[in-house]
This record gives sequence, structure tokens and C-alpha cells, in this order.
Amino acid sequence: MSQDKLGSDVENLKEDISKLREDISQIARNLLNKGKGETEAAKDRLIEELKNELDNARDKGKQSVESLEGKIQEKPLISLLIAFLIGMFLGKLFDRK
Repeated sequence: MSQDKLGSDVENLKEDISKLREDISQIARNLLNKGKGETEAAKDRLIEELKNELDNARDKGKQSVESLEGKIQEKPLISLLIAFLIGMFLGKLFDRK
């Protein structure tokens, strides 16, 4: 009878190991799925933040252009003179050989 008990214990141990293997596989799948979900959420947050920063940069750029246009319209001759001098400076700078 002790031989039968030993055989039964071995069978129970095999079943327990098989169940444990299935449980570990399920836990690994769950962790992988959770990690994928968290990665997607982080990616979505990052994309949203980048879109917001791009919109802010566009707005600031537009405001700067509008401000510059206003200053040019207020003093067109001075603006023309400044543009001419900058052009002369850049021409001399790049003309050097």
C-alpha cells in the first residue's frame, strides 16, 4: 500500500506542477498585457503633451510675427534701413574667401 500511496503522491505532485506552470503562464500574460496598456497610455499622454507644446509654439510664433509686422508698419523707413544693413553685413560675411 505504501507503493500505491507513493504513486498517488507523485501523480498529485505532477498535477500541482502542471497547474503551477499554467498559473505562472497566466500571470506572465497578464503582466505583459498590463505593461502594454501602460505603455500605450504613456504614449498617448506624450503625444498629447507634444501637440500642446506645438500649438503653444505656433501661437507664440504667430504673435511674434504679428508684433514684428506692427513695428514695421509703424516705422517702415527704419525697418527698411535695418533690413538693408543686415543684408550688407551678411553679404560681407559670406563674401569672404
